[in-house]
Amino acid sequence: MAPRSITLAEVEQHVTYDDLWLVIDGKVYDVTEFMDDHPGGGEIMLNAAGKDGTDDFEDVGHSPAAREQLKKYEIGTYAGGASANGDTGKSKGKNTMTTGGMSSIGAILLPLFVILLALIAAKIGVKA
Repeated sequence: MAPRSITLAEVEQHVTYDDLWLVIDGKVYDVTEFMDDHPGGGEIMLNAAGKDGTDDFEDVGHSPAAREQLKKYEIGTYAGGASANGDTGKSKGKNTMTTGGMSSIGAILLPLFVILLALIAAKIGVKA
């Protein structure tokens, strides 16, 4: 039986925590069951939803065991195509954020930077 061919438009229909398909290396995977078990958390996989997530997957440096585990979630081959907004589904580059907001490291560093500035200001006697 030939593998099922899945378009970008179809992949875009499965981009939620409870129904997530990913495109990696020309194959489509239904990783919904793996969301709670992913070592980096399910939210990280949502960043690769609705597009070709190959670059995102490769940037992390997954182990051979992770690549082997991925095979059990394969549901077809990626046929490509354009989305409703004309996008081709290609990853936009490293660390593309689809949920908006600041990265997790930025969320940690910003408050630390503000505290550091307050301590420096107190040390040198700057008054607000």
